[in-house]
Amino acid sequence: MQARALDMDVLGEADDKTLAAHAPENFEAFAELYRRYLCPVYRFMRSQVGDEATAEDLTAHVFFKALSSASSYRAEGSYSSWIFRIAHNSLSTWRQRAGRDAVVTEEIPDGVDPTPSPASQVIVGEERGLVWETVAALPPAQREVVALRYIEDFSIEEVATITRRSRGAVRILLHRARTRLRKALDGKDIG
Repeated sequence: MQARALDMDVLGEADDKTLAAHAPENFEAFAELYRRYLCPVYRFMRSQVGDEATAEDLTAHVFFKALSSASSYRAEGSYSSWIFRIAHNSLSTWRQRAGRDAVVTEEIPDGVDPTPSPASQVIVGEERGLVWETVAALPPAQREVVALRYIEDFSIEEVATITRRSRGAVRILLHRARTRLRKALDGKDIG
């Protein structure tokens, strides 16, 4: 497929597949994909590793890999699944190299609604922190599918594609994770 030049005014309106088709020759097309996926990929990495610096490094590695292999994207699935597959692989490699499994995730970055009172924001923050401390204690495979499904809002099928597991295996991991979370949070004043 020969990529035609994209007009700079059209970049923000182009769909992911069109941008991905142009990304190997047009850095501006890749830059738009980067703009769209930087926060979701970072949020996923931050949910999986213990500190911001490591999450930033892994996120940078994901986008370096995406840029260097932009021509390998074949548009067989969504671009988001492709980029999160790279994120999954980068995370797996990082864990294997250092034998890392333990993760302390105190909070997941997200938008904060400025309308609640400061007191209610503190309570919500504490509850969220407790939930994510509990999620951080899950085994890595469960923690990863929880992050992809509930933080990044991927479908079961997309999570299966990203992690190279069957849909049934993803459902089982999610079920086991929810069961563990329910037991760990039972009796705690959440919600």
